[in-house]
Amino acid sequence: MADQTIAKYLNELTILTMLRVQGQASRIEIARHLSVTPATVTRLINNLIEQGLVEDIEAPSSGRQTNREPGRPATNVALKADSAFFLGVEVGVDILRFALLDLAATVVETSEMPFHNRMSPEEVAGEIARQVDRLRNNRFFKGKLKGVGIAFPGIVRSDGFVVNLPIVGWRNVDFPSLLPERIDLPFFIENDANAGAFGCVYNDPSLPNTCTLFLKLDAGCGGAVVVDGRLLRGANGTAGEFGHLRLSDDGPLCGCGNKGCLESKIGLAAIAHRFLETPDLSGIELTELPGHIVDLALQGDRKAIETIDHFVHWLVQGLVSLVNLYNPSVVFLGGPVSRLAQAAIDRISEGVGRGIVTGIPAPALMLSTLGPQEGAIGAAAIAHHHTFDISRLGLIMPR
Repeated sequence: MADQTIAKYLNELTILTMLRVQGQASRIEIARHLSVTPATVTRLINNLIEQGLVEDIEAPSSGRQTNREPGRPATNVALKADSAFFLGVEVGVDILRFALLDLAATVVETSEMPFHNRMSPEEVAGEIARQVDRLRNNRFFKGKLKGVGIAFPGIVRSDGFVVNLPIVGWRNVDFPSLLPERIDLPFFIENDANAGAFGCVYNDPSLPNTCTLFLKLDAGCGGAVVVDGRLLRGANGTAGEFGHLRLSDDGPLCGCGNKGCLESKIGLAAIAHRFLETPDLSGIELTELPGHIVDLALQGDRKAIETIDHFVHWLVQGLVSLVNLYNPSVVFLGGPVSRLAQAAIDRISEGVGRGIVTGIPAPALMLSTLGPQEGAIGAAAIAHHHTFDISRLGLIMPR
């Protein structure tokens, strides 16, 4: 009986995943996908309908003649998208970003909350609780919020313990212990680059299921690797710190205490120091700076052109090493600094192709399409995956 219950649960999750990926399906297609009888599919679908998770919809006309009785249109099964929602939160430098996904993993709303002083862990937990309460008190979302994903910009263990977030000033924070009494929902904590990588792959099932790299170019420079459909975590869940790939023995001091790190060459702060020629960036809004540099470069501004050239040189050096190590089929670039990469994407692709070991195929270089909320969207997708999805990505377990 226990085996039958597990099989039923897994089959229902598989149906939900199938519908998320392809939008709708007939009962015959679902039976074929699951390798079960039509009668079994009928029981599974009826149970999901009773839970309010799926619904019957009129099937698109195929133009073919059928033996179906007149007046009885063919029906397909589709997700009832507004039956469940998932909140994603990204903790950034002086900003919190939020994204809400529905059962179809479609972005329903996004928002952000800037703040001028660094927030403490308790303050961040409190703000997450306020967002959860806001949704619970909304008649449309009441009773439908199923989980929360949270993305942090730094080293996070696989159990959600925050080891080091230098750009927000946190170190050794047991953040999972701050949430249970505040939100009373399953929650999932992840590094922001892992969340961004997950969001890109989760929302594009057409990507090859081999090896994907994600490089988040923000105040810091994080990374993530998805191999054979699973996030590569390392022994303690901290793999993918691409920003601290050592490329030289000199240069400005990185936040980690070393010199020559990729982050100290192409991170947002490094770009700002180089372009603005000032050691003090306090009070300067940096998020829009990459776009401003690109605009000036298009107008022929020499300093802007030199800044982009410097960025391209070091990004190519870092990507060549990463491609030689991982042999990815796709490399995603995300974060605000990816605006510089967008302006020089062909040069970067050509540089990587020339620099990698002969015989290694050059990966497709792609820009993240999730926008500024990519970390929050990815975090919400993680909560969605854990609750209602069986797909190719392996993640941490809920607290």
